[in-house]
Amino acid sequence: MKHQVCVVSGTRADYGLLRPLLIRLRDCPEIELTLAATGSHLSAAFGGTGVELTRDGFAYDSVPFPLDDDSKAGMARATGAALSAFADYFSAHRPDLLVVLGDRYEILAAVIAAHFSGIPIAHISGGDVTEGAVDDAIRHSVTKMSTLHFPGCEQSRRRIIQMGESPERVFNVGEPGVENCLNTPLLSVEELSESLQFDLTAGPYSVVTFHPVTLEDNTAERQLHELIPAMSYIVTLANADAGGRAINAIWQAEGASRKNWLVVPSLGMRRYLSALKGAEMALGNSSSGIVEAPAMHIPTVNIGDRQKGRMRAESVIDCPPEREAITAAMKKAMTPEFKDIAANTVSPFGDGHTSEKILSELLRFLRSAPHNTQKTFYDLPVME
Repeated sequence: MKHQVCVVSGTRADYGLLRPLLIRLRDCPEIELTLAATGSHLSAAFGGTGVELTRDGFAYDSVPFPLDDDSKAGMARATGAALSAFADYFSAHRPDLLVVLGDRYEILAAVIAAHFSGIPIAHISGGDVTEGAVDDAIRHSVTKMSTLHFPGCEQSRRRIIQMGESPERVFNVGEPGVENCLNTPLLSVEELSESLQFDLTAGPYSVVTFHPVTLEDNTAERQLHELIPAMSYIVTLANADAGGRAINAIWQAEGASRKNWLVVPSLGMRRYLSALKGAEMALGNSSSGIVEAPAMHIPTVNIGDRQKGRMRAESVIDCPPEREAITAAMKKAMTPEFKDIAANTVSPFGDGHTSEKILSELLRFLRSAPHNTQKTFYDLPVME
């Protein structure tokens, strides 16, 4: 009898990171995989990226909830609606294990529903710190409801243990994004230009992703207007957080008047990494500038506090969301000296074998029946 494993994906970003593991789970003879798609995968306003799952050959169950209000109160209501939807889903489908990645509110909802249902949870990319976003508290909440932990670096592994999780259930497997960078066959600039119907061969370009800073009030539009004069590039739209629609409206309005901008809801993982590989830099406040860009050996200009507290590679330049500071950081990133630093950066986020390591530990857990969610609090040794 096969082990029933459910994986939840809510955005283009987490799907791209989960994809290598999903392939391994799908192809494993001991596992029956169910993929539950939710959030912006099912929303045309955010790209309807569920089509990417189908294109990759994955059947999925839809777990919809309303995404028509991206205010902070709207996020809270969406979390409640997602919790109700996942409670119904897990009443009808009871897997042996739920696998989730990251720290978004729809993931929190799925985890709460699974925890109340007595379903063990495996959490990927816990233990990080992003002080500028509500994701921080969500991530740590998911950690405390999870049985297995797969952080992306040693610092995060130690944090999870510090939170009372037993070391024998915490595995530093590296970040899935690094695995994608090191193992995905990428498009040439010419092939990417043809795929996007947008010429990238004429000169340097940058890849831009700017998400709302969810612990700040109404700063997204002001910060974005500081960013706009400093650049002209490939822009991927913001996610479905509070303020996301306001950011996307600005991008789309600006992009319509600029011939050297390409504004898209989603590039898909392969095209995104291909664009990143050929770019002058990653620009914005996305985690991809912290994880993937250093692994691709290109500079990152990280703007504002959204990623505050995360481990940094040497190739990341932090700057405040102010026009002059952004311009200065971009100029620094384009110097031969800093490009040399980026070219020789060693990623702190693993060796590219993340999904293989996760599958091994999942199987070890699943084979050791019975499974439950009971665990004891691990106390750190007292320092004398």
